[in-house]
Amino acid sequence: MECETRYHPSADQLELANTIDESVLPLLPLSRLHDSHEETDHTWTSLEEIGIFGITAAEEKGGSGLGAVEEALIVITLGRRLIAPAVLATMGAVHATPIDGAAELRGRRIAAGYRRAHRIVTVENAGCEFALIRDADRAAVHATGPLASEPLNDRLWLAALREYASAGEAVARFDDAGLLRLRLMDAAALAGIAQAALDMGVAYAGMREQFGRPIGSFQAIKHHCANMAIAASCARDQTGFAAVAVDEGRDDAAVQVESALLVAGSAALDNAGKNIQIHGGIGFSDEADPHLFLKRAQLLIAIAGGLEAANRRVADARSAW
Repeated sequence: MECETRYHPSADQLELANTIDESVLPLLPLSRLHDSHEETDHTWTSLEEIGIFGITAAEEKGGSGLGAVEEALIVITLGRRLIAPAVLATMGAVHATPIDGAAELRGRRIAAGYRRAHRIVTVENAGCEFALIRDADRAAVHATGPLASEPLNDRLWLAALREYASAGEAVARFDDAGLLRLRLMDAAALAGIAQAALDMGVAYAGMREQFGRPIGSFQAIKHHCANMAIAASCARDQTGFAAVAVDEGRDDAAVQVESALLVAGSAALDNAGKNIQIHGGIGFSDEADPHLFLKRAQLLIAIAGGLEAANRRVADARSAW
């Protein structure tokens, strides 16, 4: 007899995610990020052909009509490959409500951005004339193409950032349900980073030798790997649980999503840092891959509004629930 409350994605949903994983693996090698912060036109086209941007769109609108669980599982896969924030923003824009008379967003690339006080920062991406800008408890897609902007640091965050004086015309806005889906996607991408950092750290610990044996046999490294495994598992499980809660329309959906963002964000930062430690000196070098995970996790958390804000929303959601 099936339990009334479901806690995890079904076998069919996991199988679909595995199929997508096999499709995107050759498209998104980590080595690409040493050449460019952006995805190539070929990658964008391939993701479109796979159906990434229409996962949850209604079938009558050319989408797949799938739910939050399938979307979250696929975003976890993309997070493991450190997908560009613009891809996630373009996927997330489907959850916004278009403003009457605004430009059509279907088929458009949408950059990711955030507002802090009077600063509006976007992650530059070629071909994007719109940006999904997050601001505390609000989010909207804005037309940024004609607006003047100034470049910011393009190395610190593993992204080329631009600052705008104004956000431009809003063409679509997110209601509370749409915001929740954005945060679920944030959690999923960060859960993917946590898993990828674990995989890389364990693989390196098994092949790197000191004193005639793999460093993974040393107790300190074992403890790092064990803690990383627990963190990655908690991030993925909480994200999956939250996605199921959203699809089932449960009263606790909001607190589960906010908890997933907090758990996955913390796991991504911690695992990325431990992965660098396991690699030792080479982990800090620009030529190696470990630092890529830490930078991308920091960027996604900044776009999402920070873990402190997520922590406050968890408390608020629990008190309301």
